[in-house]
Amino acid sequence: MRVSKIINPEQEDMSGEVREMEIKEMPLQEKYERLLREEQATWVACYAFHKEHGTMEEWLDYYAKVQKKMLPLSSGLGKAFFGLMKTVTPGRALHQVVKEIAYDQQKWLPSANIELKWASDSQATMTIKNCPLRKINDEAAKKAGLDIDSKFVCEKDTTIFPRITKDFGVDMTHEITEDGCRITLKLA
Repeated sequence: MRVSKIINPEQEDMSGEVREMEIKEMPLQEKYERLLREEQATWVACYAFHKEHGTMEEWLDYYAKVQKKMLPLSSGLGKAFFGLMKTVTPGRALHQVVKEIAYDQQKWLPSANIELKWASDSQATMTIKNCPLRKINDEAAKKAGLDIDSKFVCEKDTTIFPRITKDFGVDMTHEITEDGCRITLKLA
């Protein structure tokens, strides 16, 4: 437990009394769950706003441009794309990129919900089943009074990420399924 010094806000002269107050440390799992819910609420609100104002395509274009610029800085995925695509065979690079995408998905959902299958050395399919983000999105939309289907919030990914991977010689399809999504990556 951490102890912080708090100035009594009810005093007019703030230079006066200082008292100590105990602040309970938030467990890591709770931090993760709160951040995930806030993140998904932001996506739900963005989706609803742009849908309502007819600016969905402009938003998706803008977001894809930002993601492309941030990719080298933000994750192992950027290193996989930028580093491997230039130094190893395309098939080997694709294997590393696909593994990194599957690994990266775990920031959103449990690994048990991710299934990865290789059709060949140049094509892989990742299926997300029983996606918990749908439930979180539904809860956020309901609390905010938004009349949207949560699976359509995921549609941003079906547009954004294929635009990004194409620049690296990887064709990607991202389909929404009844309980999750299916991502297919293959060398172009």
